[in-house]
Amino acid sequence: MAQDQEKDKRESGLPGGGAGRTDEVGKTGVYPMSGPHPAGDAPVIGLGGWGQGRRGPAGYEDHGESEIVIERVNPELCRDIMTKDPVCCLTGDTTQHAAQLMKQYNTGVIPVVASMENKRLAGIITDRDLAVRVVANERDPARTTIESVMSQPPVACSPDDPWHRAVEIMEQRRLRRVPVTDRTGRIVGIVSQADVALRVPDKKQTAEVVEQISRRAA
Repeated sequence: MAQDQEKDKRESGLPGGGAGRTDEVGKTGVYPMSGPHPAGDAPVIGLGGWGQGRRGPAGYEDHGESEIVIERVNPELCRDIMTKDPVCCLTGDTTQHAAQLMKQYNTGVIPVVASMENKRLAGIITDRDLAVRVVANERDPARTTIESVMSQPPVACSPDDPWHRAVEIMEQRRLRRVPVTDRTGRIVGIVSQADVALRVPDKKQTAEVVEQISRRAA
């Protein structure tokens, strides 16, 4: 009997005689996966492929080595340059908590939401808000709510806007950061002056942004 069972397994045509993994697969034949929110993602900036350098097939014959050839992709949309999924705080949190988050995550801005479930953007609190509206007015950070000192309503752009849109907002309103929200108002990222400097290849554009913002940055 045991020999017959082993024979059936071998002749079943299934890996391990059908005794292996039985993961559910979708209609495409691949394992289910979750994608980013919102749909789409920033382009892969570094795409590596093996080659023999500038000398072609004869390249690196002196050392018997090859190199990694890097393909650069220029960003086009806000989603391509934004910092994704920023840490948030609630409107009812204290300004002390906001300051602690800024220290922990090394940031000068925290998006404010009414609910962590939907993360709909309600405002923005910055290190400047804490300095001018809390410390300068001798308010108790442990008792002062974020809602009472945050900047609102925040000016935001869409992840599908051209990244130039975020830069325009920065220049016009002299802001160092612009929140990015989806069509439901959910915070999905932030475009900062640093994001522009690091991810936009146009150095002239970067210099203009810095100059405009530096005149009176918020």
